[in-house]
Amino acid sequence: MTCRVRRVCAVLALLVMPAAASAQQPAPADPLARGLDLERRGNYAAAAESYRAALAARPGDPAALLGLERALVPLNRAAEILPAARAAVAAQPGAAAFGVLVRAYAGANEPDSIRRAVEQWAALAPRDEAPYREWGQAALARRDRAGAKAAFLMARQRLGRIDVLAPELAQIAIAEGDWPAATREWLHAMRQLPGYQFTALAALTPAPERVRAELLSIMNREGGPLGRRLQAALTARWGDPVAGYQVLAAALPSERVPAAEALTQFIEQVRPIGTPAALKARAMALEALADRSVGPAASRARLDAAQAYSDAGDRDGARRLLGGVAADSGAARGVASGAAAALIGVLVSDGKMDEAERRLEASRATMPADEYAALKRRVARGWIRAGQLERAERTIAADSSVDGLAVAGHIALFRGDLVGAVGRLQAAGPFAGTREEATARTAILALLQPIEADSLPALGAAMLQLERGDTAAAAAALERVAAQLPVPKGGAELRLLAGRLQRDAGRPEDAERLFRAANVADAPSTAPAAGLELGRLLIALGRPNEAVPVLEQMILTYTTSALVPQARRALDEARGAIPRT
Repeated sequence: MTCRVRRVCAVLALLVMPAAASAQQPAPADPLARGLDLERRGNYAAAAESYRAALAARPGDPAALLGLERALVPLNRAAEILPAARAAVAAQPGAAAFGVLVRAYAGANEPDSIRRAVEQWAALAPRDEAPYREWGQAALARRDRAGAKAAFLMARQRLGRIDVLAPELAQIAIAEGDWPAATREWLHAMRQLPGYQFTALAALTPAPERVRAELLSIMNREGGPLGRRLQAALTARWGDPVAGYQVLAAALPSERVPAAEALTQFIEQVRPIGTPAALKARAMALEALADRSVGPAASRARLDAAQAYSDAGDRDGARRLLGGVAADSGAARGVASGAAAALIGVLVSDGKMDEAERRLEASRATMPADEYAALKRRVARGWIRAGQLERAERTIAADSSVDGLAVAGHIALFRGDLVGAVGRLQAAGPFAGTREEATARTAILALLQPIEADSLPALGAAMLQLERGDTAAAAAALERVAAQLPVPKGGAELRLLAGRLQRDAGRPEDAERLFRAANVADAPSTAPAAGLELGRLLIALGRPNEAVPVLEQMILTYTTSALVPQARRALDEARGAIPRT
């Protein structure tokens, strides 16, 4: 072999040696560490042997004993733990060894042995409830509810405390359908550990309606302040959030911090309910929390309370709080600005447009430019709903944003300026406002584009009536305008819209007449939608036999329409092939 070849071989050997050494590294020498490593890898059989080796050296080692139990369970060999558990109790009689022994006897179905082990454990730990808990849980694992209850009650008797194992006894009472007993047990548990309130709330929420009044009475009479907090939360969950808040308010501690904690918990408990009553209760709790807070936290809580009042429909409550926050010189700038914006929104919703405009201009200096512009558009929309188109137009005259163009397009529409409306709405594009607003603009453009007239004040007036919520008058006005237009040049589209309004207003006869008038061959762009609406209406009126030919004709005539899949489903519904939706 040449010298050069020997040098290359030597280099390769040096490179290979670390990998080979790594591959040949011995497993951990300690059997306990080896068992943990094997268990982590999922090799339970080998892990069990390692744990046995550890126990052979140290029979009372709790980590090795518990590891052997864990390894044997997925192998369905849990019964094999019994000799090791006996040896561990003999060597080191602690809670871990006794717990494994009780579970092993339970797995072997040896109730007398369980009892002897528990008695031996209890003699060594006379003030500990753990032996009886393990006994009861072993009984529950064998579906022996009575045995579990007896074990838990024995613990209570021997330890001389009424709250011993209360959560476990509460769950058994619920399983037995004894909701009053379960309530009392949860009250015991909460006195021992107040954090049990959340578990008790979840456990008692499904109680049948027939026992709820009794349970609330128990909480009120026997529960003390913690019980009344549970009563407040359950009253809210069971359908009367405002009464729930009133229960809480009457039981609030005088100290600021615990009272704020109780209010915060209630606020979070009613948040998911989402009903107007829950929003009102949340607003009341937030206002009470603000009264117990200082500085920016108080301002923020009042702002949140005002928003909750507004969402609940209590505009007076919202205005009362918002006015104070907006005028509070000590409030953080962002909070004060948010309060001013929310107050302006409430005033617009109430139709108090002059006051809303004054508030907006007074807040301009403290408000970000984009927020100010958005509120200007909101005020403009408020003027539109008030029928004051000139005021609306002046309000957004300087707004050249896409959102401003969208509002200007609506103003042009309501004036009857169809060319101006189409131009501005198209310029606004699909990204102005919310998705719902963009969809509505698309529908308006589809309505206007077939119409050849540049100006149609009667149509603008009808659409303004619709915008202001006068559906009946808008539907009648749209039908009158439709009568003045050729069917393919807007007449069919306006009749379709009027029909939908009449249907939504609960006037099916008028809706059917208008849908039939729009479902004509002269208006091929409108007829598929009109035929589908007519078919659905006939099904809803209990006339599926009449709906079938209407839907069949729509499907066969307009095969490329995007509405055909919906029409096929409606046809299957009319034929009884699928349930009515």
